Amino acid sequence: MLGQTLSRHLKHGKLQWLGKPLYEGLVALELKWVEKKEQGRLPFTNTPLVNTKLTAIIKTFERPETLKRLLSSLRRCYPDMHVIMADDSHEPQKPDGVETIILPYDSGVSAGRQKALDAVKTPYVLLLDDDFIFYAETKLEEALNILEHEPAIDIMGGEVVNLPSFKAADYRDARLHPTDKASLIPQGTLLSGLPVYDKIPNFYIARTERLKLVGWDARIKRLDHADFFTRAKGTLVTVMNGQFKILHAQTPHNRPYMQKRYDVKQDSAVLKMKYYMKM
Repeated sequence: MLGQTLSRHLKHGKLQWLGKPLYEGLVALELKWVEKKEQGRLPFTNTPLVNTKLTAIIKTFERPETLKRLLSSLRRCYPDMHVIMADDSHEPQKPDGVETIILPYDSGVSAGRQKALDAVKTPYVLLLDDDFIFYAETKLEEALNILEHEPAIDIMGGEVVNLPSFKAADYRDARLHPTDKASLIPQGTLLSGLPVYDKIPNFYIARTERLKLVGWDARIKRLDHADFFTRAKGTLVTVMNGQFKILHAQTPHNRPYMQKRYDVKQDSAVLKMKYYMKM
């Protein structure tokens, strides 16, 4: 309890003046350590599945430096992977070598992801947030190889390793919105050794055409995660691969961004109408 209180004050309260340099300095040191450790191991070589069959989609909003960090790490690991980015910032970015979709300001994460997904032409798609960082454990070729040999899997989730703690959330009992739909395959069933989950982190590889069967509700700007997997239940089969990882460094001290991030009044009203007014 004391730790949670201290963390809250460091991120949002009276100690933010101290929390910001501490957090950003620690994350920067950790990323330098990771990069130094990986020298000589990257970029990944012999990745024909990644280069020919996979497209990464990124939804970004008002975090140009974070986006730059993600793209730098992506190119360090997979220099030839195709990338589609949807940007609804005031001043959208146009990075070299990235297919960019510019949206009206604050269109929201759902609208951006849907536009990017609609533009994908490869059989597989990789979903990314703009505060992720690729590293040596982001083994896309191995993950894709499983999908190539296990047609029952529609989505394969990976572990999101949060910095500076290097811990990941446990999604075994992650909650969905109320639904009468039953899972196509019961939770816990193993497919190619990977457990079936109803909900996974927002870091995953999916079959493009299967993902389009669910898509995103453009009315929901920010609280899209549980809504997507609630609607996917009974339509798509999702597994979790704990050996497939990506780093995650949030921006809790970016006040303008966080004010937008927590502006969820509209989303809450839409979700209430969709799932809770019927009860």
